[in-house]
Amino acid sequence: MKKIIITVQHTESEHHVTGYVGAQGNWNLTERGRAQARAIGEWLAQREGGCEGSRLYVSDLNRAMQTAEGINESLKIPQERFIVTEALREISLGEGNGKPRDWYNEHVTPQPAVYDPDFRSFPDAESDTELWNRVAKVYEEVLASDDERILIVSHGGALTFLNAMLMGDTFADTLKRKFYGHSGGVTKFVIERDRPTVVPYMNLYIG
Repeated sequence: MKKIIITVQHTESEHHVTGYVGAQGNWNLTERGRAQARAIGEWLAQREGGCEGSRLYVSDLNRAMQTAEGINESLKIPQERFIVTEALREISLGEGNGKPRDWYNEHVTPQPAVYDPDFRSFPDAESDTELWNRVAKVYEEVLASDDERILIVSHGGALTFLNAMLMGDTFADTLKRKFYGHSGGVTKFVIERDRPTVVPYMNLYIG
């Protein structure tokens, strides 16, 4: 089975323009972010010939849900084909979730000089290891499903790892490289058994 998987990083959110930390703070999109989401949907409808039969996976945080809703104004994926999941949330920064950036910078634990995948920015925060394992559950579900066209709307940190998995990387490979995106970035993967994974576009900015 050939799978076409498109990942989208949520568009401009309130925390991007107000000086607050995102993470698992439950921010809404800005008006610009809502317009960006609609533009992505219009572009996908034209570029990908619509998304009939698609499954949509989306983080349950507001900014991801609102991005998916804006995209879906054009794609018209039925609500019963939405899978809303905490597993696609941004990394949890624990006490630092949603805090003012100045407060965060004052209280966060400094990162070690050498990358440590088990590092926590706050005692109650997630580590990269935990984030990878959480996102891997969605990856495994997507690959095991019968769905041939899948749209995934999530966050920068979560998609750093999910996009790496879709490229065929293991967690050990994150010690060598990471795929950082940007708000509104759109990436397409074409995955077929016994063939190389094809990435027609990565972190494409629409609008």
